[in-house]
Amino acid sequence: MTRLTTEQLKRAADLLLSHLESSGVTEVEIAEDFYWDVPAAKRYDQYDEPKEHTVGQLSDDMMEVKRMVDGDAPPVGYGLVWLAAILRRVGEASNC
Repeated sequence: MTRLTTEQLKRAADLLLSHLESSGVTEVEIAEDFYWDVPAAKRYDQYDEPKEHTVGQLSDDMMEVKRMVDGDAPPVGYGLVWLAAILRRVGEASNC
């Protein structure tokens, strides 16, 4: 089992986003929208290969995150799932 504090997560996110900025990346364009996802119930069971996939949508994830950031929706823990999908694509597309 791995334990992380919210402070560690904040520091990691700040470090990595600061790295992008210091590398001159202050804006990211994401051309892709839909992505494959494995249902959470199967994602962490390495002994049972997932047979089904779901489809996520980055534009929808961003809309939900933006609603929370703008104060139009209350922050919820599941928002981290939406943010994670966005950050995954940003990391994949990063050249630094």
